[in-house]
Amino acid sequence: MSGISLNELGERVNTTRQYIHQLETSNKKVPTKDMIAALAYELHVDSSFFCNPLGNQVKEEECHFRKLKSTLVSSRRESAARATLLNKLIETLEGYLELPTVNFPQIEISSLADAESASYECRKYWNLGDGPIKNMIRVAENAGAIVSTFGAISEKIDALSLNRCRPLIILNTTKNAPRIRMDIGHEMLHIIGHDGIETGDRDTEAQADHFASHFLLPRAAIIREYTSKSKTRIDWNSITAIKIKWGISAKAIIYRLNQYGLITPSQYRTANIHFSKTKQTKEEYYDDKVPLDLPELLPSSLQLLLQTYGKNFGGLLNELGMKAEFLAGLTQTEDLLLPLLSEPDLPENITSISGYKHARTLS
Repeated sequence: MSGISLNELGERVNTTRQYIHQLETSNKKVPTKDMIAALAYELHVDSSFFCNPLGNQVKEEECHFRKLKSTLVSSRRESAARATLLNKLIETLEGYLELPTVNFPQIEISSLADAESASYECRKYWNLGDGPIKNMIRVAENAGAIVSTFGAISEKIDALSLNRCRPLIILNTTKNAPRIRMDIGHEMLHIIGHDGIETGDRDTEAQADHFASHFLLPRAAIIREYTSKSKTRIDWNSITAIKIKWGISAKAIIYRLNQYGLITPSQYRTANIHFSKTKQTKEEYYDDKVPLDLPELLPSSLQLLLQTYGKNFGGLLNELGMKAEFLAGLTQTEDLLLPLLSEPDLPENITSISGYKHARTLS
């Protein structure tokens, strides 16, 4: 979470990497008080952080990892650790703020046809209509999910989701806007249709991609909007217009056009060669014309607590055993929270929510 390697942390507190690893993985090692204090200082947490129970820790098999087979074991472990801390934060935050009601339908998914059908059912369930979806993260958050980002490990993992009492989606925001929107839809399908199922195999990943593509761009819309009848030339102007309007990659549009027989196999091959030759396999032309969706619910919740209750966030930091810097790093809200923390007119001497809750339990 801190971005510090075990080697670097060991050097800072004058011990070895092996000793730090033993503290992480074994209950037999009991560090001295001065070691605990040094570790807390370097990691921006309170000493109590190491004693606070994390509750039900997130296991790797609970997480829906994108590209599971190619994900490094170390990256999966680090992601599961981040998910554990975020889940603990979310559980604690529930006692401070009234978050949106969790409202994800549960639909049995066992085929691509099921996934496509689910995409239309979800649009109807959430009253989204048949038009373009302006902000995919807002859709997930309005349905009660917490959306966050990976931070330093973002380049190693595409995205992951966790479905406990409140769904959690963690994104790789180093990607462009169309790919992030696709990832959100992908993870939403895991929450909707793969609860309790270990994903990462070809079938479940294909189902999630199929759902995301049709959720973003329904079949009827792409058939309606791509009007070219040419069997030789692809109408790139039309594809660009669809991409910008619906917020989906040109490569995904081409794939769908081929699926529906709206372009020929030769045109499809030519288009993919074009993407490769023009170096558009990951970054495409006009990606910047699609607005970038960013998490809103978690950052705004923390901002509200900070501006209302001051630097202790209403007692949230004490309850979690974290410093503000650690909380900001965990939630990737440094740019938002750290400048606010330096403002001189933050509230002070306000009864904390955690203190009030504790007093209520004693009365």
